Amino acid sequence: MNEGTISFISSQNTYIRYKSTSGLSTGDTLYSYQNNQLIPAFVIKNLSSTSVVCSSTSTYKFNVNDKIISKNRIITKTSQQIISPKNDTIVSITDDTIINLQKELHKINKPRQIITGNFGVAAYSTFSNTIASNSYVANYNLTLNIANISQSRFSLESNIMFRQENGKWEDVKKDVFNGLKIYSLSLKYDLTNTSFMSFGRKINPNISNIGAIDGLNYEKSFKNIYFGGFVGSRPSYNDYSFDVNLMQYGFYVGHNIQTNKSFMQNSLAIVEQTNHSQTDRRFAYFQHSNSLLKNVYMFYSLELDLYKVVNNQKQNTLSFTSTYFSLRYRPIKKLSLSGTYDSRKNVIYYETDKNYLSSLIDQETRQGFSLYANFSISNSLYIGAKVGYRFQNSDIRPSKNVNMFVSKSDLLKSHISTTLSVTMLESNYLNCNIYNIRIYRGFKSDKINVGLGYSYVNNKITHIELPLVQHIANADISAEIIKKLLFSINFETNYEKPNKFYRLYLILRKRF
Repeated sequence: MNEGTISFISSQNTYIRYKSTSGLSTGDTLYSYQNNQLIPAFVIKNLSSTSVVCSSTSTYKFNVNDKIISKNRIITKTSQQIISPKNDTIVSITDDTIINLQKELHKINKPRQIITGNFGVAAYSTFSNTIASNSYVANYNLTLNIANISQSRFSLESNIMFRQENGKWEDVKKDVFNGLKIYSLSLKYDLTNTSFMSFGRKINPNISNIGAIDGLNYEKSFKNIYFGGFVGSRPSYNDYSFDVNLMQYGFYVGHNIQTNKSFMQNSLAIVEQTNHSQTDRRFAYFQHSNSLLKNVYMFYSLELDLYKVVNNQKQNTLSFTSTYFSLRYRPIKKLSLSGTYDSRKNVIYYETDKNYLSSLIDQETRQGFSLYANFSISNSLYIGAKVGYRFQNSDIRPSKNVNMFVSKSDLLKSHISTTLSVTMLESNYLNCNIYNIRIYRGFKSDKINVGLGYSYVNNKITHIELPLVQHIANADISAEIIKKLLFSINFETNYEKPNKFYRLYLILRKRF
């Protein structure tokens, strides 16, 4: 018996890599271990010393990195007979040999438990020479993901944070969710190799636009097509707690194609969201991404509302809500170009927002775009620029921003890196220019990093003659104390004549 791994799948062939193909020949049958049984899966068309090219004999959808088994002829002295998969020659094996072979195959294909995550404590404090009260905030964060718990089909996903702020402990005692934030906490069960269901709070990556779902998710894939559905509730819009009054349900279908050089993915979802059993919002979401052209990546999403209420009359309708488009292009190795376009109307929840619904409906579409370029002059010198523009009809003037930077590593062969940047902002009420320099250096193979920075900020508030000038300086140190235990400290001072403000930010994080 020899174990191989699928390395690539094309429309015609499957490529499987072995440590050695010794003992294999063209025409041999290869097997997949499913439900404690060896199932014929492929026939060898061609082979090299370490790889084979096969055609599929199964309707099952295989994926890259799946394990594939080849069986060599076994000849022993026994009273039982089987047919060799190689050339239909009758050979004999013992009951013990069969049992040992099954145990070995089960051990190879048994899912492996994988634990990843981190635990971190972040403390943030501000103080000044003004009459304003000093503040202190501590965030405790735990991210824990366990794939195949105890080598089973169950997996756990969690991301939980607890926020503690001075002066607000009474609020937490009244309602723990004023401090506790559960971003994800779900248990997943793999029904088969192509289907799963999960229960708990989870953001489904195929319909991530709707946010977290508290409830049951199901998904099934078949070759390049996948479909699924969910039923549950939305997190509370007040404190992100669980709220069974905000029920929601929906379904989605998608299609993806992937080769060794490109991919394409499409998905469509229809979602109904309610508040106390009354329709709050009904909408459709479409998402497309691809890298079909060389060095080009494209992403597009479209959201359409399917329901509205006019003069207390419920209507099934079709109206544009938002669209987003991004394009990234790398014409040469040293140059990267990208651009985005965003157009969005207010998202209206007809039950949740009904107390101020008229003001929401009256607001028009907001649109914006951005362009970005990054050029590598050499291995240690980079320049880049980003331009953004956002507007809606009610604006006195559109919002604009321009950012330019130049970054140099190994400055004067001293292992010191520096970045210079200029940012210019313009909005309805503000003109702002920011000039920044940052210097940093790594020590002990970058396990310790030290940085210094300074920013000059010149704000001009519309209709106010005097400018507001800020001088901001900061210093930070980050270090890997021991393996996977990280610590960082950042201190920043902000001088606005005649006031001074100080900020201290501490982080301690353990990865596992």
